[in-house]
Amino acid sequence: MELRVLRYFLAVCQEKNITKAAESLHIAQPSLSKQMKDLENELGVTLFVRGHRQISLTEEGYFLRDRAQEMIDMEQQTAQALTNSKLITGTLNIGTGQSFKIRSITKIIDQIIQTTPKVHFNFYDGDADDIEAGINDGSLDFGIIMGDRPLDAFESLILPERNQFFAIFNKNLALAKKNKITPEDIIDYPIISSGQSLVNDKFRNWWGNLYDKVNNVANSNLAYTASLLASEGHSVQITYNNLYDKNLERLTARPLSPKITDPNIVIWKKNRRFSNLGNLFLEKLRNSLNDF
Repeated sequence: MELRVLRYFLAVCQEKNITKAAESLHIAQPSLSKQMKDLENELGVTLFVRGHRQISLTEEGYFLRDRAQEMIDMEQQTAQALTNSKLITGTLNIGTGQSFKIRSITKIIDQIIQTTPKVHFNFYDGDADDIEAGINDGSLDFGIIMGDRPLDAFESLILPERNQFFAIFNKNLALAKKNKITPEDIIDYPIISSGQSLVNDKFRNWWGNLYDKVNNVANSNLAYTASLLASEGHSVQITYNNLYDKNLERLTARPLSPKITDPNIVIWKKNRRFSNLGNLFLEKLRNSLNDF
């Protein structure tokens, strides 16, 4: 059964007259009569008792009328929901580096979860190189990367919060007496830094003439793991603040001086066609940036 024919059938039920129904539908009466007869033949039942001036429904006709109205109503509701983008379901895959300065993102996701029950989010930890690769191959819908990188290949939005670099070390070191950490303060310590070359390049100017003397003993893309090494009391970790395990009572943190910060940037593939969920996330993200 076609929905079009069911609409014709409902018009006949309402008018109780083929001619009047044809006029309301703006089609020829013989054509409507034939389609109703074809519908009866298709179903193998008699739908109408045809009188001289008026037709009435058989038991089968009443049954089909109720079911047809339900089907038409469902079709209209589904079309309206799709048109108005009210149907928001599915999964969003987001790759992100480690940072406490992405609360604007988690706030948006929490709002979506609270108002849209049939959604799911997958988070994938990774450095910027991993995230960019995931965006390019389609395994990630959005990525949140940290640092200054060439982004011409992506669409992007810069978040208002920035990440500040700190020195993380055992509180028993003499460094704990300082409010800020300069290159001269830690040049004699083994250094643990990021595994990303672009991040390390940022520190060439910070170290200045001391750069060639830096004893870089370890690189890590997982700040938490590296903080365990720093807690042993010999090395100094350079990373974003708040990424170390504060349950490790031996650790403390001090900001670097001169101050160094990184941006948080949301990226996605150019010309990517998102689901309704993806569009909702992007809309809320853009609106949140307008509030700053």
